[in-house]
Amino acid sequence: MRRTIMALLAAAAAVALIAAPVGAKEFGLLYAEGEVFRTFGNPANVPDGTGTDPIFTFENSTNADQLSVAQHAPGQGSHGGRWAVHHVTWTTGDPDTLITSYEQLTMYEAMEQLVIVRDEAADFRCPILPNG
Repeated sequence: MRRTIMALLAAAAAVALIAAPVGAKEFGLLYAEGEVFRTFGNPANVPDGTGTDPIFTFENSTNADQLSVAQHAPGQGSHGGRWAVHHVTWTTGDPDTLITSYEQLTMYEAMEQLVIVRDEAADFRCPILPNG
C-alpha cells in the first residue's frame, strides 16, 4: 500500500513538472503611444481573424530597439490584448528608423515608405501592463 501511494505521488510530481511550463508566463516588451509596456503570454486560443487590437511586428527593421507596436495602450481603447496581427516591411524608407507609436507608423505608411499586411492566422491573446 505504501509503495502504491509513493508511486502515485511520484507520478503526480512528474506530471506537475512537465505541465508547469505550459502555463508559465513569458514576459516581453512592446511600444504603445510612444511608451514601453510589458507583455505576458498565456495559453488562450484566439481563432484566426478574430483579433481586435491591432499590433504591428517589423519584418526587416535593422534597429535593435524596435519592438512590436500596439495601436492602443491599456485603458486607451485596448480590448484586453486580443491581438489582430499586422506585419510591417520597410520598402523605400530607412529600416533603422525607430517606430514607437501607431501615429508614427501610419505616417510612414502614408509616405509609402513601408507596407503593412494583415496576418489573420497569427492572431493571439497577450495582455499588456505598464512597464513599472
